[in-house]
Amino acid sequence: MKMSNVMRYRPRSVWLSASVPAVIVIALIVETIANRGLKGDLIAIAWGSFVLISDYLLFIHPTVTIFDEGIIIANPLQTISVGWHRVESIDARYTMSITVGGKVIYGWAAPAPGRYHARSLHESEVKGMDIGFNGEIRPGESPRSDSGQVSYIAKLRLKNFEENSLEGCESAVRTNYLGAGLLVGSLAIALIFYALSF
Repeated sequence: MKMSNVMRYRPRSVWLSASVPAVIVIALIVETIANRGLKGDLIAIAWGSFVLISDYLLFIHPTVTIFDEGIIIANPLQTISVGWHRVESIDARYTMSITVGGKVIYGWAAPAPGRYHARSLHESEVKGMDIGFNGEIRPGESPRSDSGQVSYIAKLRLKNFEENSLEGCESAVRTNYLGAGLLVGSLAIALIFYALSF
C-alpha cells in the first residue's frame, strides 16, 4: 500500500496508563514467586500474562495513521484501512471516528474529553480553525483533546485529497488474531491452573 506524508498518532498519556498496571502486576508476580509454591507461581504468571496482554491491547496497540491516500485505524482487535475516497464524514463525538458506507468506525487511540472540556477553551485557541458550528464546538473537537487533534488533521487531509484529486488506498479490515489468541490463551491457562489442584 502506498503511503505518503505519514502521521501516526498515539497519545503520550497511554504510556503512563499502560505502565502503572504493568508495574503493579509485575510486582505482584515477583512477590508471589518469592513467597508461594509452584501452583501459586503458575497462577500468578498466567493471570499476570493475561493482564499484561490486555494492557498492551487496550493502551499501546491502538493508533491512528493518517496519510495522503487514506487512514488506518488500529483498534485492539481490528485494523481498518480506508481510502479517503470512501470516507463520508469525520467526527469527534466520543472518540475520533469516520463514517464509511453508513458504518461508523471509532479510533480507540483518540478519545474525546469530558463534556465540560469545551468550557475551558479560549476563542484564541480555535481562531482560524474551521471547527464547530456558529462559534460553538463540542468537547471532542477541542484542539487540546486527542480526538480534536486527530479529527482536525484527518479533515485537512480529506480536504487536500479532494482538492488535488489524489488516488485513494485500498480499503481492508484485518483482525488481530495474534492478540486475540494470546489474550484468550492466557485467560484459559490462568483458569486451568486455578482449577487444578496439584
